[in-house]
Amino acid sequence: MTTLSYPNRKTNQALQILAALLIGLALYLFATLAWLVSYQIVYAGQIFPGVTVAGVDVSGLTPQDAAVKLSQTLSYPYSGRLVFRDGDKVWVATPAELGMAFDPSASAQAAYRLGRSRGLFGALADQIRARRSGVDASPVILLDERVAYQYLRELAAQIDQPMLEASLSLQGTDVVAEPGQVGRVLNIDATLVYLSAQLQTFRDSEVPLVIQETPPQIMDVTAQAQTARQILSEPLRLVLPDGGTEQGPWTFDIPTLANMLRVQRVDGGSGPQVQVQLDEGALRANLVGIAAHVDRKPANARFVFNDETGQLDLIAPATIGRAVDPDATIQAVNQALQNGAHTVPLTLVYTQPKVGDSATADELGIHELVSSETSYFYGSSMARIQNIQTAAAQFHGVLIAPGETFSMGSMLGDISLDNGYFSGNNLQALEQ
Repeated sequence: MTTLSYPNRKTNQALQILAALLIGLALYLFATLAWLVSYQIVYAGQIFPGVTVAGVDVSGLTPQDAAVKLSQTLSYPYSGRLVFRDGDKVWVATPAELGMAFDPSASAQAAYRLGRSRGLFGALADQIRARRSGVDASPVILLDERVAYQYLRELAAQIDQPMLEASLSLQGTDVVAEPGQVGRVLNIDATLVYLSAQLQTFRDSEVPLVIQETPPQIMDVTAQAQTARQILSEPLRLVLPDGGTEQGPWTFDIPTLANMLRVQRVDGGSGPQVQVQLDEGALRANLVGIAAHVDRKPANARFVFNDETGQLDLIAPATIGRAVDPDATIQAVNQALQNGAHTVPLTLVYTQPKVGDSATADELGIHELVSSETSYFYGSSMARIQNIQTAAAQFHGVLIAPGETFSMGSMLGDISLDNGYFSGNNLQALEQ
């Protein structure tokens, strides 16, 4: 059996399909063009059906008639209401007060061009859409931005406010606290963008105000003000620790505290803060004067050697040395005032003497009298005798360690009338 092939048959079928497609496309283009031409002829010089401007039906009207109808119907520039709001403050203005003017002729022309522009297929789509569901053409408005800008500047004068940090100050002994204030600035240019968009809608509405805010770093100092008032509520008293009453108390009255009070800004873990406390320099200067009365050097116990027992007899107990610790005292004072306390013990550093009251002769290596000398002052005046006795008492029972440097002048101390010494001027008083 013999099989015959026809290679040109498939080629002819493809050409037939292509020809059919081209004919179909041509018929479609012809039908579209015919529709457009006939539609244009039917509505020559008229706005296509289904077209409105700001809700006003202008279909079938000439641009001139549409302009008249729009000017008579649309009174939005004068009857419309635009609302600006900032919290409880409300401002209402008409579009005309904001510089808006409606152009009915340009709006009618825009409606007339709808369905006649955007090319062949774009125009066809607009015509069909308008006929089926209607198309609202945007009205053409004119906005005098100078008028709108001036109106918003007047709003800004009522809205803008500077950023203020909270402050704390003293007026004498009165504490004055001022809260912080958030800085606010109306962004006029950004607000104009929203205004222009809203005017295009031809509807009453609220226009957002674009307000830029700058918060202060410190908004409130109420707690610090309360602390300052607490510090100044009563005098400060510094006392010896453990109830010691031989000296003090040292009292700082309220005006003195107010002069020493310092308000300063510090960087805390959560940001800047206001700190209220007494000035360290002023406190330190006052503590120097207090230390002059409180500080004392350690002194060994004083003994005499008992020849009969071979032991030491205590004649003056040892003195524990002490000194005011200014840094610790300043910290304690400020901490106490923060907590509402106004009686604060001084912080002292104690120094033990080398030889205490319980020392024994064996411990100190004293076993016998080493040397004894006697001096006579025959014919001395009563004042001289008094001075010798007073000075000799300073050396009685003093311990000098092996190799120790002994200063006679330091042991004598201040030779003055207050310490029992006499001069020729007070000899008469001594004799009496």
